[in-house]
Amino acid sequence: MSIYSAMNSGVSGLAAQSAKFAAISDNISNSSTVGYKRTGVQFATLVTTASAPNSYSAGGVQADLRTEVSKGGLVQSTTQATDLAISGNGFFVVSDNATAGTTGSKTLLTRAGSFHKDENGNLVNTAGYYLQGWRLDASGKVLGGEPSRTSFDSMQTVNLSEITGLAQATSTISFAGNLPASQTGKTPAAAPFSTSLDYFTPLGFTSKLTLQWQPSSTANAWTLNILDANNASVGTVNLTFSDGVTGTVPGGALTAMTGSGGATVSGGTISIDVGGQPIDINMGSIGAAGGLTQFGDEYSPSKISKDGAAYGQLDRVEVGDNGIVTAIYSNGLRQAVYQLPLATVINPDGLSRADGNAYQISRNSGDVYLWDAGTGSAGTVNGSALEASNVDIAEELTSIIETQRAYSSNAKIIQTADEMMDEITRLMR
Repeated sequence: MSIYSAMNSGVSGLAAQSAKFAAISDNISNSSTVGYKRTGVQFATLVTTASAPNSYSAGGVQADLRTEVSKGGLVQSTTQATDLAISGNGFFVVSDNATAGTTGSKTLLTRAGSFHKDENGNLVNTAGYYLQGWRLDASGKVLGGEPSRTSFDSMQTVNLSEITGLAQATSTISFAGNLPASQTGKTPAAAPFSTSLDYFTPLGFTSKLTLQWQPSSTANAWTLNILDANNASVGTVNLTFSDGVTGTVPGGALTAMTGSGGATVSGGTISIDVGGQPIDINMGSIGAAGGLTQFGDEYSPSKISKDGAAYGQLDRVEVGDNGIVTAIYSNGLRQAVYQLPLATVINPDGLSRADGNAYQISRNSGDVYLWDAGTGSAGTVNGSALEASNVDIAEELTSIIETQRAYSSNAKIIQTADEMMDEITRLMR
């Protein structure tokens, strides 16, 4: 009987509207949840075939729930360096176990990037998922070579407690100054001038070199003796300067350098070895003004700079647009320590939902691919930022009114069908 089908249709309508109301409730309650993706509800008709001509059998309706994973939320800045957001496509890779890859652990995808350090130094978000990345070596390359882009096997939990401190040995020293032309060409030779330079050893200690400038009895000529911290010679360099009269080189400019006793010369650079540590000392250009010069009566070292640094502890980390986690140390050194790839799938809306705004690969989503952030179809990573929920409160409150009205109408169908059945029952009295 069509009345029964109408009643069943009303029941299916109540169920469908209840499902929609539940989804709306979830959306509203998670409107402030970082990275939350709204669940939308669409309806599909259920059609049954009538058993008799010119009759109609109501089929009803069913709810089709869809999570809008591909719809991004607003990116908002924060003051926490390990808060991460994605501009564009992609997901962070996370694990429900700090030791990823262990039996029973799950690797998931998420855009909820509110990560912070736990008691072991692991980066974990508010849902308890551990951020995964590729560990980088000292040269900024992924440890173990090029990683797999279609699996999570080479990834590990990002751990900041493993990053303690860093020192860097000095490899280059730049020296600029003026030597007094008046002190050359004297017999006997004039007394030498000395300057001490600090440099950093591979173990982060500070040591000393001494540049001892000995004027020659020949005009415009000098001998540079380079001494280590123990006043032992590590190299000798003979230098000549232009008098500004002969040749085309400007007066006072360095015209030639020759090394001996452990020092080699290439252009305006002196290379020495101090206890197994190679150091280049840049004196400027040969045949040009600047760098090392010879004028007047005054010895004036005007510039001494070097690379390297003493030991410094980890001060903070930064995450770049390319997903590179950079450690910044108290001595000013910077070192890339992890790379955070962004995972993409063909159909993000086909991912299976998990607790904590996370998702699992499914048949409907397609296979995963791990991109370097900012390449291919992947978006970029924003450090000190979070992606807000993509829920529009005004839209959800409007939907509540529509759903309540539709629910009441479906209840009215059941009530009316009951009254019609009651009329049929009364015919037998």
